[in-house]
Parts: sequence; C-alpha cells; structure tokens
Amino acid sequence: MPSIKLLRSALLALAVLTSTACGSEPRTYDFSVQVAGGPEGWPVWIEEVIFDDNWSARGGSKESGFNQRPPQGGIIVVDPKPAPTKVYARWFSYRTQTFYETTFQLPDDLDEKLEDWYSQYPRQDYQYMHYLVVGFSGKGEAIAWWKASCLPCGRDRNQDFSKPLIDKVSAEVISGDADEYRARTNEHIKRGIIPSPW
Repeated sequence: MPSIKLLRSALLALAVLTSTACGSEPRTYDFSVQVAGGPEGWPVWIEEVIFDDNWSARGGSKESGFNQRPPQGGIIVVDPKPAPTKVYARWFSYRTQTFYETTFQLPDDLDEKLEDWYSQYPRQDYQYMHYLVVGFSGKGEAIAWWKASCLPCGRDRNQDFSKPLIDKVSAEVISGDADEYRARTNEHIKRGIIPSPW
C-alpha cells in the first residue's frame, strides 16, 4: 500500500500548489477610464496614455474637465483589469505649443482601497459605475482620481464617491513637431479659446 500513500501525498501536494497558484492571481475590477484635459482656456491633444506598460486609453482633444472636482472626461470602456500601478502619458498644449511627458506611480495600496470601495459602492446590478480618471493640463500637470457614480440616483450626486489618487504631478517638457497641430491651433484661436501663441 505504499504506492497509494505516495499517490495520495502527490495528489495533496498538487492540490495545494494549484490552489496557491490560483490564489496568487491578482483581483480584477470592472471600471472605465475617463481622460480629462484643460483647464478651460488650456486645451490639449493627448497623444497617448498607457497603464502598466501594457494597456492604453484613447486621449485626443480635450478642452476641459481637469480643474473640476472630481475631474470629468470622456469615457473609455475597458475590460476588467487588476488595480493599475503606473501611468505614462504624452500630450501637446495648444496654448504654449509645448509637448509634455510624464510617468507616475499610483498608490501602492490601491488594490486594497479598491477592494474596500467596491464593497461600499457595489458594481453589482449596476448600482455604481467605477472610473479611473486621469487628467493632463495645458500647463504641464497630471492628476489621477478614482470615482464611483450612483446609477439609480438620477441627478442626485450626493451618493457618488470620489478620491484623489495623485494630485498635480509636474510633467517634463519634451521635443515634438508643433506644426502637426497648427491647423487645430488656428481653430482654437478663431473660436477664442486661446490667444495666438505666435
């Protein structure tokens, strides 16, 4: 019967290894990304936003939302993901004709915070929608917030939740070809959004 004991021990070891491996998978969260720009009078073109070096969110033209609390931006739906840890972004300020770039870390304890926030503001049955909000200003600053919006509350925003994750990281000025944005810059000037930078 030593072979049965050996087989039983091997199966037990395999079960422990399998449960440990499954338990080490990171939790995933169902959320969308909002990308904000501005503030008003400081429009930007967000060239790229990359999270954890492996997934991205659309940027594009953003004229406002950066200075609102919580910030507001266009919504990008993403597949459920683990709590992000790092954000990289590159953008162009129409007002200053400057390119900016930054990489910043999100809080180390974001996974634990999200676990708590998702239990307080549940996603089940579409009670709350969760958002990671990132904002990039024409003045060369970046921010990150987390928010949960109450869906059945209608216009009553008193049940919403929002919390800053990163407040005003300064970006680095980098080189780029501002002529690529000349036509759009002229549109902003004609619409009175910005003074002529030339």
